[in-house]
Amino acid sequence: MHKRMTLWLALIAIASMGAEYRTPNFVVSAANAQIAQQVGQWAEHYRKEKAVLWLGREMQQWPQPCPLRVTVSMDGPSGATEFTFGPGGVNSQRMQIQGPLDRLIYSVLPHEITHTIFAYHFKSPVPRWADEGGSVISEDDAERDRHDKLVRSILNQRQQIPMRTLLGLKEYPQQVMCLYAQGFSISDYLVKRSNRQHFLNFVGAGMQHGWDQATKSYFGHNSVEELEQAWLLHLRDTKKQPGVQVAAAATTPPSPPAGTQPNANFMGVANGKTVRMTVPPTQPAEPQPVVRGAMPAPVQTTWQPGVRLEAPVPINPPLPRIPAYMP
Repeated sequence: MHKRMTLWLALIAIASMGAEYRTPNFVVSAANAQIAQQVGQWAEHYRKEKAVLWLGREMQQWPQPCPLRVTVSMDGPSGATEFTFGPGGVNSQRMQIQGPLDRLIYSVLPHEITHTIFAYHFKSPVPRWADEGGSVISEDDAERDRHDKLVRSILNQRQQIPMRTLLGLKEYPQQVMCLYAQGFSISDYLVKRSNRQHFLNFVGAGMQHGWDQATKSYFGHNSVEELEQAWLLHLRDTKKQPGVQVAAAATTPPSPPAGTQPNANFMGVANGKTVRMTVPPTQPAEPQPVVRGAMPAPVQTTWQPGVRLEAPVPINPPLPRIPAYMP
């Protein structure tokens, strides 16, 4: 009896340690080997697929594999990717994701992988609207459709952030879901007008030379305000919900919030940590790591603060039927 109890406790201890699966670019830690291997294979798949889509080519293998911690739970899907930048670009990175396994594979993982592609491409923190907007584009149809409906609701209630303010934001805005919904909608609109590489070139030009000049050079509008009107017209012409009218922008946009700098130059060396998160923190802090907010759970329409991702949730529900990645 004593030996059986000892063996049982040993098995519990081993199971609690979890499993690790290594790929050329990731070291995945998860509750068991099956999940670790599955997520690792999908992570490599998305890294290749999204790089080809956004950059037109595959990325080189990273000098050091990215640690990726996976926690399967019944909580809303969430994730975070932390970067440390230096003179040569990304010096280090690490990623963590948690939630139902299906949403991790089809939504959170491609979102977080896109952050890594943008970070290595620009070699510095990316404007928040473009970083999160482009990452939502990389998600599945359900998330893109939800963000499209959300931005229309925001516009109808006249709660939007003026585009000039949005493009220049460096801090977390109070209307965090506006940042996400508008960032996605504007990014999606610009990508559809051109392509992903043209969009990234536009973002780079805006970071270096200001958004008015980039808008004129890449999309033929004389100002950000003209681009904003074209975007709003696009939304009115493509509305999907009967009876929903997209509100026009006010003739005179509200003044930018205190502390924001439209057309701020985001280029150059960015030292310190930058974090991309799918659930925003209770408050942004400097000089602490810069944190990005993102999608809430599928049923959530407003931001609920106070969610922290540092501690894993000790829940192990039955795994949903997710197809293993097949190369």
